[in-house]
Amino acid sequence: MQVQRELGELVGEEVHMISISLDAEVDTPERLAAYAEQYGAGPGWTFLTGDPDEITRLRHSLGAFDPDPILDQDKTQHAGILIYGCEPLGRWGGVPGMLRPERIARTMRRTLEARRRREEYLRASNS
Repeated sequence: MQVQRELGELVGEEVHMISISLDAEVDTPERLAAYAEQYGAGPGWTFLTGDPDEITRLRHSLGAFDPDPILDQDKTQHAGILIYGCEPLGRWGGVPGMLRPERIARTMRRTLEARRRREEYLRASNS
């Protein structure tokens, strides 16, 4: 929630936050909605759950998995990670979820600034 506060009006405009549950049996859509409301998640922040196999495929496609399949299946071994990306730049990265909120927000702002600079460069070169 603190990262959302740090980013302010960017969330829902230029930044979209998605939290993915690893425990669909416990984290039902209703439970995630109550969690989001309890902690003040605003527009631009979506909480997802779903079929465990689909969540596993999604984690793997984002690079958020342990290469050891035994450890990867053990939810107690999962560390919170924040994956961020900027599709137009093809820039993706990750930071520990327990990093200070200001540092997470700064990383995201730097990615947004890189996107803006690229857009300005492309506009200027097409003029």
